[in-house]
Amino acid sequence: MTDSKKEPQFKELLRTFNQADIVFIKSLLNDEGILYYINNEHVDMVGMLSFAEPMRVMVEDDGFEQAKEILAEFKGQFIKLSDLDD
Repeated sequence: MTDSKKEPQFKELLRTFNQADIVFIKSLLNDEGILYYINNEHVDMVGMLSFAEPMRVMVEDDGFEQAKEILAEFKGQFIKLSDLDD
């Protein structure tokens, strides 16, 4: 017997080193009930070291377009706005 419930798929929405951006983005996505996770959220950084990895906001496919719309007006310090400029 197979489980008909499929696992959610996630896409990268954006990257940033700025923890303040992450806190704000999490608040916006939580308010809208959009499923997401933050990759590298708890990686300690000392300054902007070259080996440091940015935090990546990963959003479930079903809420990706809505999340893009919500963040389109936000002027954070993102390294990359994935697909927002397309």
